[in-house]
Amino acid sequence: MTNNIKLQEVCKQLHIPVVGTTSWPLPPEAREILREANPCPFTAADLETRLTGTPDFMPRSAIVCLFPYHVPYDGPKNLSRYTWANDYHLVVTNYLQNLIDELMNINSNALFSIHCDTSPLADRYMAYLAGLGFYGKNKCFINPIWGSYIVIGTVLTTLEFEPNSPLTNTCMGCNRCISSCLGQCLNTDEFKYSTCKSYLTQKKGDLTDEEQSIIKKSPLLFGCDVCQEVCPHNKDIPITPIAEFQSIEPYVDINELESLTNKEFKAKYGHRAFSWRGKKIILRNHEYITKS
Repeated sequence: MTNNIKLQEVCKQLHIPVVGTTSWPLPPEAREILREANPCPFTAADLETRLTGTPDFMPRSAIVCLFPYHVPYDGPKNLSRYTWANDYHLVVTNYLQNLIDELMNINSNALFSIHCDTSPLADRYMAYLAGLGFYGKNKCFINPIWGSYIVIGTVLTTLEFEPNSPLTNTCMGCNRCISSCLGQCLNTDEFKYSTCKSYLTQKKGDLTDEEQSIIKKSPLLFGCDVCQEVCPHNKDIPITPIAEFQSIEPYVDINELESLTNKEFKAKYGHRAFSWRGKKIILRNHEYITKS
């Protein structure tokens, strides 16, 4: 079994601030925990895929890493915090590849696969099993030090690590996220994604009057941070230690955006996490927000 202390040392050298491990495949009870009657379209609908992933090998362990992105800022903004810096998909993948390169020095025969958000894996549940935090009532994953402003990256591997145990910490249950939610999508046990502003700002096509009214409730053109901004677990958290997340651009100029061709938009913003939807959706959201 590979030494967990060695893994911690390697992650420290690579400036990965939080790491834990859990066994793979996931435990049998994961099937019931992850089952959703009406899953968000941005989540893999196939439960079996979320439980098993799509690697072409048989992993023994999952290495789960957290990448904080919080930077204190009170100026003008029209983008959600997670899009303020370089696209986290690119940043996290680079860190995890560096981790794999180091682990290959321990065992050159080991196999690995990288997963970050766009994969079907149940990343929050895996982070919970790896002892890295707990669930908030806003459905966010919360780390005791870094709060919910974190991105989860996972490496499945044939290396076998001693699995960590889940934390006993829990959400303090203040219900501020529930009462503050712009679309009141947290009022039931099951997350009502269809009225979540973050989802609506990414949904394609023309929106209904009700959906438009939700988008109008805050100036963000992409995403929504309200349930995280009011969360006590995010109070006085440290600035991100991830260098790539420290240089931020919280605001996109709509006038400039309108003048860009799609090719120019991709060239200018292709390294940002909001760019995947293209400029058309962002301009549509601006129209809804400014419409009288």
